[in-house]
Amino acid sequence: MWVASTNFAEGFPYAVVHNLSEAIFISMGASLQALGLTSLFHLPWNLKFLWGPWLDRFGTTRRWLLLTEIVLSAVLVLVALFVQSGASLALLSALFVGMGFVAATHDIAIDAYYLAALNDDGQSDYVGYRATAYRVAVLVVSGPLIALGAKAGWFAASAAAAGLMGLLLVFHGRYLPRFERSERSIRALFVSLLRLRILLIGVAIAAIAYLLRDRVGLDDVVKWSAVVLASAIAIALGSLPYLKRRLADAESPFAVSLLDFLSQPKVGIILGFTLTFRLGESFLGKMKMAFMTREAGMGIDDYSWANGTIGVVALFTATIFGGKLIARQGLRRWIWPFVLAQNTLNLLYAGVAGFELHQSWLLYGIIAFERAGEGLGIAVLMVFLMRTCSPAHKAAHFALVSALMSVGFTLAGTVSGFLATELGYANYFAFTFLATLPGMAFIFVLPYLDGRDFGAKGADPLS
Repeated sequence: MWVASTNFAEGFPYAVVHNLSEAIFISMGASLQALGLTSLFHLPWNLKFLWGPWLDRFGTTRRWLLLTEIVLSAVLVLVALFVQSGASLALLSALFVGMGFVAATHDIAIDAYYLAALNDDGQSDYVGYRATAYRVAVLVVSGPLIALGAKAGWFAASAAAAGLMGLLLVFHGRYLPRFERSERSIRALFVSLLRLRILLIGVAIAAIAYLLRDRVGLDDVVKWSAVVLASAIAIALGSLPYLKRRLADAESPFAVSLLDFLSQPKVGIILGFTLTFRLGESFLGKMKMAFMTREAGMGIDDYSWANGTIGVVALFTATIFGGKLIARQGLRRWIWPFVLAQNTLNLLYAGVAGFELHQSWLLYGIIAFERAGEGLGIAVLMVFLMRTCSPAHKAAHFALVSALMSVGFTLAGTVSGFLATELGYANYFAFTFLATLPGMAFIFVLPYLDGRDFGAKGADPLS
């Protein structure tokens, strides 16, 4: 029960920040470029590894989980009030970014709770249920909740989201098992964060952003973001040996956990695979709703019901099935079939756009097949990422790898609207498949496909 409920609660605010906000922006007439830039709402998930170690050090994962759910429920009430008052897209964007930071912290707590509460076999055996609950939450938002917004207004949809988040909070507060003890309270962390130097840094960053607000054009930001990020990734991967030497003498929680992660074999390949695995899916996902509702003839409510009915069944079946097969026969046996199923189905959208295949039954079928492939890919990724995490730093490590995974999502989504405008939908969806090739290339040299030998010296007991 708690595996399903906590991971549903993890996916729900994520989907509100990304899917519900996108539907609201589409209904308000936002351009493709603006829709793509909503991917910047994902920035907190890119950065969450920075504060992941503190959740290991202060409080318990259960307390962090409940605290963040209290804040998320309150923020969702604010979203409903903002929408009702006719707030601008700029104000709504600021609120969604703030909600993203709380939701990202909520993710860290849930992932760490899962890793601590289950043994090695349980972590693999329940991965299908875990991933499915998460994706069902996403589809509940992109299905029934968005359909409610399209019919009854976005205030009703936001209020319903707040109510559901509140129910999850009540359920977890009463039934979530207690198994951890904390040496330092969460209150001690907040007291330490109120130091003057931290406040001064925050004020300085805000002041610089304000001064530069009119001096950098939007096109310049988009044009150079890919170049800067690609360069930063290359430099980071190349400087791993130097970074490990510098971290060896550090004693902070962040440094200790990061050094432990970087000390595992083939860490550069692990990082490269994590960064590129979901690139194609990320490019595809940001433009699907806009294409289906503006070009293929589906209404927002029709599209949301396709995601929330056939999509849920297809994703649930595929992810549970995939997780069970991996647990029984190993990741090496199924990684290629599942990854190919995830990536090649992107081409279905290229076919719809290129040949103008706008029949309703066909569009529903494509959504179902593509979601099933996505579920198989998620099962692969979840098992692999858990194998890269040390139990001693479970929150920090999973926050790190999941944040790195989401960097590709943010970058792809940010430029997706500009690419779709330049290429046209048919060529753009074909490009989304080409974007999957780097991730697949890493599989040939990927470690941990046969599990992780934790009996060896320096190894960790997680499989």
